[in-house]
Amino acid sequence: MRHKSARVTNGRAPAAGRGAHITLPPARAEVRTLDNGLEVIVQQDHSHPLASVQVWVRAGSIHEERWTGAGLAHLVEHMVFKGTTRRTAQEISRTIQHHGGQVNAYTSFNRTVYWIDGLSEQVDAYLDVLADMVMHSKLDADELAREMDVIRREMAMDNDDPNSAAQHLMQATAFRKHPLRHPVIGYREVFDQVAREDVEGFVRRHYAPNNCFVIITGAVEPQAAFAAVERHFKAWRRRPYEAVMQPEEPRQMGPRRNTRTFATELTRVSFGWVIPGEADEEKAALDVLGFLLGGGKSSRLYQELREKRGLAHYVWAGAWATQECGLFNVEIECDPGDAAAAEKAALEAVERMRQRGPTATELSKAVRTTLGSQLRALMTTRGQASSLGHGWLTAGSLDFAALHLGSIERLTPAKIRDAALRHLDPRRMNVTIVEPQTAGKPEAVDAAGSRCEKIERMVLPGGLTLIVGENPKLPLVSLRAQFLAGVPVETDENAGVTQVAAQMLMKGTRTRSAAELASVLENRGGGIVTQGDVHRLILGADVLRGDEALGMDLLADLALNAQLPAAQLPLVQKRQIAAIREEQEDPLTVALRLCRKKIFAGVPYARTALGTEQTVKDLTVAACRDVLARHVCAANGVISVFGDVKAKTVRALVERVFAKLPKGRRDASGAAAFRGASKPGEWDQKLDKEQAVLVIGFRTVGLQDTDSYALSLIDEACSDMGSRLFNRIREELGLAYYVGAQSFAALGAGAFYFYVGTDAAKIELAEKEMKEQISDLAASGLAADEIERAKTTWRSSWLRAQQGNPALADGIGWDELNGLGHDHILRLPAIMDALTPAEVRRAAAKYLRPGAAFVVRVLPE
Repeated sequence: MRHKSARVTNGRAPAAGRGAHITLPPARAEVRTLDNGLEVIVQQDHSHPLASVQVWVRAGSIHEERWTGAGLAHLVEHMVFKGTTRRTAQEISRTIQHHGGQVNAYTSFNRTVYWIDGLSEQVDAYLDVLADMVMHSKLDADELAREMDVIRREMAMDNDDPNSAAQHLMQATAFRKHPLRHPVIGYREVFDQVAREDVEGFVRRHYAPNNCFVIITGAVEPQAAFAAVERHFKAWRRRPYEAVMQPEEPRQMGPRRNTRTFATELTRVSFGWVIPGEADEEKAALDVLGFLLGGGKSSRLYQELREKRGLAHYVWAGAWATQECGLFNVEIECDPGDAAAAEKAALEAVERMRQRGPTATELSKAVRTTLGSQLRALMTTRGQASSLGHGWLTAGSLDFAALHLGSIERLTPAKIRDAALRHLDPRRMNVTIVEPQTAGKPEAVDAAGSRCEKIERMVLPGGLTLIVGENPKLPLVSLRAQFLAGVPVETDENAGVTQVAAQMLMKGTRTRSAAELASVLENRGGGIVTQGDVHRLILGADVLRGDEALGMDLLADLALNAQLPAAQLPLVQKRQIAAIREEQEDPLTVALRLCRKKIFAGVPYARTALGTEQTVKDLTVAACRDVLARHVCAANGVISVFGDVKAKTVRALVERVFAKLPKGRRDASGAAAFRGASKPGEWDQKLDKEQAVLVIGFRTVGLQDTDSYALSLIDEACSDMGSRLFNRIREELGLAYYVGAQSFAALGAGAFYFYVGTDAAKIELAEKEMKEQISDLAASGLAADEIERAKTTWRSSWLRAQQGNPALADGIGWDELNGLGHDHILRLPAIMDALTPAEVRRAAAKYLRPGAAFVVRVLPE
């Protein structure tokens, strides 16, 4: 078969004209068109032995025509996984798993994308499965009935999510004619009318090679990849295809406002303006405008609403569009009593931007930050494929990202102001509010595959451990300073103090104000993070090459010079309490938290890193200062730096900026195993949601216990779409929307959870079947083929998790901090590969005994 071919060479963006001297690397993609109209894009990248293989269908929810609002495109996406003329649904999952792949798909407004990420030597196998799925789906009537029931439960989950409610309300308010007004998942009443012939018709209409394209990125040879695509897709026959004509959205002639109540404790206020399509000449200005208003910690809305006035817990602004039109969104999450003030303050900030535009400094920051985000998207093979696919779908260009950046670099403050004046017109504004049902009530008070040329571990004179990984692939650097803290060092009285203290660090130091801390790296295209988790305090910075000294100085400033102003504590507490309340809105999280509390009763891990509303409310600045003084010290910390650096230079930098870090001592909390005394049992909790969730948990061991490896393998085997749980409970019996397992291993303690989300009427059957599956697992362990598939998928997942400097700095620093050693990541493959069926069976029998189960049910009220 002959091809039309073009090689892309002009991928370098123009140099940023405001002081940025780092550009996107040149595109290395090639594109060919097969005789049947299928376009094929290949980009080789040998940084990791991985590849991403994607099939893009130019059909999403806006292409459903007479079935608009049915969620037909999304339903087809589900059905493509349900079996072909060659393979059953189980065989699809197991084949991919056997070859080390991770498969998934998503449906958006204007696309459906099927992808497999995995090992590069298995690209041919991935193509074989994807081609089979999109070309030969059976659309079996029985499978369709079961999958429609699954999607009904997915709809129930969507109905339970206040953020989805806010998004859907804004779409329905802002758009009058364009199908963007409808949710991708559809409406239950329309969905229930869909028949098998409607699904077949959608596939016949849109799933044609001349309406699709294939993307392959990773460690592949282009000619071999093109040949493989041709081999697997050449039998797909071209068909006549008439593009769906979208209705033109009429110009809005007046403001609109819409409010609904929801079972939530927080209020979501949103503003929306309809904007032109993705290819419009002002889209670059609108993208930057979104960043300037609500794209980071130094953005105007974040600073005004969250930092200065304490009116919001979450603020975001941005622009999105299909080819025809889109929406400029501002989203605010706040306490109900603050909603009116937050709305007023936000609109005032928007109007100031309309009248005055940004400063030259703000615009320079936006250019550098945009470049940084685009570079970070290229760290993974999937990110590269997604970037290429978006550009090809939107503009038919593989240089779309670089060209878009060039448009951004040519922006001026006047152009941003003009775009804001033209498009954020208050006369054409949409305001939506999702508020609590009791709104207005008072607030309650190489083996590693990392491809780093060299990883060095050093212990500095003061006792601080430094790990440096040299990775010159992209001009990016990630820095992490991690210290043992968190749940094991907290008490029932100060639970959550590590996280609160981490946030207080950003409220100012002796040398920088809070605003300067938030903006110093954002202004240069980087970012900073301070947070606490289960047993560590993390200070992190991600920067462009050349800014690593600035980033390290900033981390040292936070560690050594934090002010912790008392006036800021109430705002930090308010936001952490909001996060605790938000967790209480997700049924699965509620069930997992309750199960954890029962399993670890009497030991620290009964608490979470967030703490409780009461403990957070009672925290003082003195408590924050105490946890930092005791734990931010050299003997208790690890600094990890990965990216385009040299180890010798980094060592000199760390020794200089952290010279005054106290030596201290390593915290021994969690060094010995915690012995819980809680007894297994069953507990029910009611929640004002539609779905029901079952969690069955077991007490296990900490991350330093060698049994944790076998438990990780069991987790892998039980969490895949080819797992026994998925195939039996979801596929064969149709009892669940989601089902899986989760192994939790911390210092000195661990737990293993099985979970299922289902309809309340089916929870008894789901529980009965889940218990039978667990009993069989405890009695017999995993079958030999399950173990081999789990090992293969584990290795693939492990490799994918190491893509990018942030993941390496986090993960290797974590291993060293917890006593596993910085080379633990290098030793893991051999450890996992050496696990035998007998070892897995012994671990399952030891920890997953039926009599040791902690059973939690979260049920609708």
